[in-house]
Amino acid sequence: MIFRALPALLSFCLLLAPHASAETLRTLRGETIEGRVSGLYGDLLVIGVKNGSFSLNVDMLDEASLRQVALFLASPAATTLAWSQSTSPVAKALAKRLQVLRDGKLTAFDPGARPEPEFYLAYFGAYWCGPCRRFSPRLVEAYHRLKAIAPDRFEVIFISDDQDSAGQLKYAREVNMPWPMLKFSATTAVPAFEKQRARGIPSLVVLTREGDLIFHSYQGEKYLGADDPLERFSDLLSSLTSQTDPVPSPNRHRLAVAQHLLAAGNADRELKPYRVAIDHKRLRTVSVPQVEARLKIDARGRVVDAEFPSSLDMISRENLGRDAENWLFLPAVTQGQAHESEIRVPIILSKS
Repeated sequence: MIFRALPALLSFCLLLAPHASAETLRTLRGETIEGRVSGLYGDLLVIGVKNGSFSLNVDMLDEASLRQVALFLASPAATTLAWSQSTSPVAKALAKRLQVLRDGKLTAFDPGARPEPEFYLAYFGAYWCGPCRRFSPRLVEAYHRLKAIAPDRFEVIFISDDQDSAGQLKYAREVNMPWPMLKFSATTAVPAFEKQRARGIPSLVVLTREGDLIFHSYQGEKYLGADDPLERFSDLLSSLTSQTDPVPSPNRHRLAVAQHLLAAGNADRELKPYRVAIDHKRLRTVSVPQVEARLKIDARGRVVDAEFPSSLDMISRENLGRDAENWLFLPAVTQGQAHESEIRVPIILSKS
């Protein structure tokens, strides 16, 4: 990491000032957050606040706040415009300020009919910075790998910290940068990027179209390195674009219950499984393919009691009981109120 003579990056924390059009959210620990829900990416909730943004695990919010997130997710999604026509804060600031390497020269970048990226990865670096030049091959490799699975969902933007445009071009040529970069004369012209400029480089920052922070190379004064946000973003994008049905996250169960109740309104809803998994390795000696279990599910969708048939040996019943402690459901709802319920369900014991 190379340090620059710049003020330290402000730490994003829960000491938050009121934000225009802000909502009041609260965590399970009692902290109050005045901000706006910007987006939910996997388990990560992004909240815009005055003078910045931050993210936290959605399961950290209390029940009332989870309902606000459920309302946000239920609202109609904004239409994704072509990048060149987008009015998002980042797109407007980048307009006519991007260039790209073509045949060894920097030329104006034209996004054409491409939709605006959902994520911007702002890369702060320079040719004179040794750590930057060691990091850039890993960024190039990740860029091509992630573009193969999600070509339009993200874009890297290089912000040069070189001493002049010649240094910027030299670095772009050495790396053979496949991504756009800010013109050297405009490297401080994008407010969303400038808010994230830190003390040292290389620095990689992941932002939404609104300029809200998702991942950063810094955590307050602590330098995590450019690989840290790159790896976390790679994992996030891979999970968001998975071709197979992802296993529901236990961290999103409470939010799923809030969405279940919101969808019910004042009506009734049946109990639904959310996450039910069995450790088949511990049940290899069981001879029957399936059994019927009696489960008692509380109003939060958690198993509070489980009974399995006596035809199973005691060890198998105990193993299933341990599995059942982690099973999650969307609770039964009557006239808009979740309540405890009891069900009998078939449990498949054989994977074949």
